[in-house]
Amino acid sequence: MQQTMKSTPVIDQVAIVTGASSGIGAATARALAQQRAHVVLAARRQEQIAALAAELAAAYAVRTLAIPTDMSRPAEIAHLVDRTVAEFGRVDILVNNAGLGLQGDVADLEAADLRYLFDVNVFGAVQAMQAVIPPMRRQHSGVIVNISSILGKVVVPSLGMVGSSAGYTASKYALNAFSAATRMELRADCIHVVTVLPGVTASEFNCNFLVTDSAQPRTVRRTGSLMGVMPTERVAARIVRAIERREREVYITLKDRVFVLAANAAPGLFEWAMRVMRARRLRA
Repeated sequence: MQQTMKSTPVIDQVAIVTGASSGIGAATARALAQQRAHVVLAARRQEQIAALAAELAAAYAVRTLAIPTDMSRPAEIAHLVDRTVAEFGRVDILVNNAGLGLQGDVADLEAADLRYLFDVNVFGAVQAMQAVIPPMRRQHSGVIVNISSILGKVVVPSLGMVGSSAGYTASKYALNAFSAATRMELRADCIHVVTVLPGVTASEFNCNFLVTDSAQPRTVRRTGSLMGVMPTERVAARIVRAIERREREVYITLKDRVFVLAANAAPGLFEWAMRVMRARRLRA
């Protein structure tokens, strides 16, 4: 059951959005600015976030800041939050969106790929939470949003498509665990933790993910979806709504929620369906 509270508008709040150079991150930064939040954009690609920061400031008369940040580097994460607090005096919202995918069978996963995946998807997100908690505790308020995936609720085998690997699903399961524990630990501080569980979204994420696949060159980037592809604007609008309502776990579509419920209600049948699908895709 979704837990909701009275809606709190984000107007004049200060929001950090990681992975803000494209996809869900850029769309979320835009959606927050449209609601008159001040936005700090973090990503590795400086030109993209600088251009978006200028666009949002001009279009919505909000303050923006672009801070190049590699979420696999703890020092850069600490700098991101310190610079935000120095510039704005507070941080009200953290959207932990930066992440990447990994394609490949467990038998073929390379240790370096798996470590880097967890550095970004798990450790980077946790370190960002740890960095914003002190200022949020001083304010006695804040919202942390962790962008997970429906594959953080359902394990799929490698299917030769975005996110379909044990490595990726494990990273999202881990993020969900940290989100749930942090939600309980910080409630007394009036800091709310929201977990967002999108399906496949139309973004550059679908083209830029790690590939460990003995049957394919490492330059191959195959994409696909079991559940359809959602526009980033729809995901971003849902994220802003979840922030305002202080929700717990958020699915973007009813289809996503039903998929997760069905897979967990009938695990044997689900595993059989995944084996069949995997066999068909490997023959294709």
